[in-house]
Amino acid sequence: MKKFLSWLLIAALALGMIGTATADTVDVLDFEDGNFAFIGASKGRPNADAATALEIVDFNGSKALKISAKGVACAGLNIIGLAGDKLADVAAISFDIGVENGADGKFYAASGYVYSYTGEAKDENKADWSVYMAKKNPRNVKIDLGAIAEDTCLLITEEAHAGNDAVDFVLDNIKLLDKDGNAIALDPTAEFKEAASGPDLSNLFALTGAVELPGFQKAAGAWAQDGIEMTQEFLDALVPGSVIEVDYKSEDGAMWLVFPWASAGWMRVGGCGNGVDAVNNSHTKAQIPYELIEQFCGEDKSTWGAMLQCESSTNWEVYAVRVGQRAKQIVLKNAVELPGFQKAAGAWAQDGVEMTEEFANALVPGSVIEITYASEDGDIWLVMPWAAAGWMRVSQGTALKMGGKAYITYEEIEALCGEDKSTWGAMVQCEGSSAWEVYSVRVGQKAEFDAVAGAVNFEGFSVSGAAWAQDGKEMPQEIVDALVPGSVVTISYESEDGNIWLVMPWAAAGWMRVGNDGADVADGSIAQVTYEQIEALCGEDKSTWGAMMQCEGSSAWTVYSVTVGQAIR
Repeated sequence: MKKFLSWLLIAALALGMIGTATADTVDVLDFEDGNFAFIGASKGRPNADAATALEIVDFNGSKALKISAKGVACAGLNIIGLAGDKLADVAAISFDIGVENGADGKFYAASGYVYSYTGEAKDENKADWSVYMAKKNPRNVKIDLGAIAEDTCLLITEEAHAGNDAVDFVLDNIKLLDKDGNAIALDPTAEFKEAASGPDLSNLFALTGAVELPGFQKAAGAWAQDGIEMTQEFLDALVPGSVIEVDYKSEDGAMWLVFPWASAGWMRVGGCGNGVDAVNNSHTKAQIPYELIEQFCGEDKSTWGAMLQCESSTNWEVYAVRVGQRAKQIVLKNAVELPGFQKAAGAWAQDGVEMTEEFANALVPGSVIEITYASEDGDIWLVMPWAAAGWMRVSQGTALKMGGKAYITYEEIEALCGEDKSTWGAMVQCEGSSAWEVYSVRVGQKAEFDAVAGAVNFEGFSVSGAAWAQDGKEMPQEIVDALVPGSVVTISYESEDGNIWLVMPWAAAGWMRVGNDGADVADGSIAQVTYEQIEALCGEDKSTWGAMMQCEGSSAWTVYSVTVGQAIR
């Protein structure tokens, strides 16, 4: 399940790829016509540089596609759109790959990987490539892809290079091959499009100490229930302050928990839009708090019965059920990255880097360190090996961990290493109780997302614009009605610089830009603006805010959805 969650982003990526049919096909993608719509910069790897750039260049006597990044360059290929109805025949990929000389004009070796992900669990197939000699630059690479299906996606990365500066790599003569090594006819008009974000965590709490209910992979028709008996470990974790989280899909987005053996009787708990539980905007995750179950089934948990089921008003499927303590999701403001912290090691081994002055200066009361990582057992530690108080391992048990990230507060470090930050030492390391890999370490001031219940979708609010351009829609009555004290506007979006604003252009108080002024919460995928923030600018009388709601960014931006719901605090 940890693997499934880590690669839910990749599932979204695969679903986001599109292709258009054409009568003209090619056997090789050689970039001579300048077209590379079928490939694009991807955030599908957790260590990918979001600023990865692609352009057609002259290389080795022909046109080729250059892929550039200061960090790990990652490009996604729309293999589904390219192969079309021949997708099932694809067995391998072949391409020429080379590296451009460094800024000093010298050749530097480089290497990376080709990743493909297939199936519901996004099973990973990984193969490496390298260009290590100037006289073999470029070189042809052929990689077997394993199983290929309608949900397969493919990523090409450059992750290591000699020298101190980034090295650009180039691709040319891409072919998809069948099992006999023959080139498959490709549709060059296929387009790469990546989903805006990873797992959709909008409206939801983060979970700490999560315990999965094993074997809860169930499906049924409308109004049919199915489930399993709760394990003792699951029951022990089901305590006040906990939340049951369900990963699911259903035709209408609804999902209930059912307690059929409760002493109080057969009980259906939760459900989309009932004003109490939380469901993400994509309707793929639902969270039902302990306190809501208690309202239906009684204060004595021992009377709830051991059987837990799910149900929906349409055909449904559940992939996982877990329970954990609720915590607000964290986002960093004014984040500073610790450069060079791309490290990996085995169980109980530490590795890290010395803090830069900029990083150390940002490490102040109220700040939090964010670690983007993967490990076999899901655990990660922060280690301060040079602290005057001694070698210190920080926060494995108390760090908030969700979506491949762990968060350690300044105050947690202070509790172990002392109040005087100058005594903590300059070295920061990571460690795990199993094999681990860290992709980035950042520090910034902590802001928190609100979990939201009863989210009302602003129908049709899918708009985009260039830098400083606004677009939006007039608010329907259900959105106006949902805008009440304690409510939160949640925006699902992407933008080139991560910024997004809410704009109220028809307010009686004047044209108003709300949020992104140091008081909002945004992470590049989800942004939240509270009723109270709008009120502070537009006035206490909601009827004077005007009917138009828009969005705006300081760079090119796209908004995928807007909802309004009540914050759970």
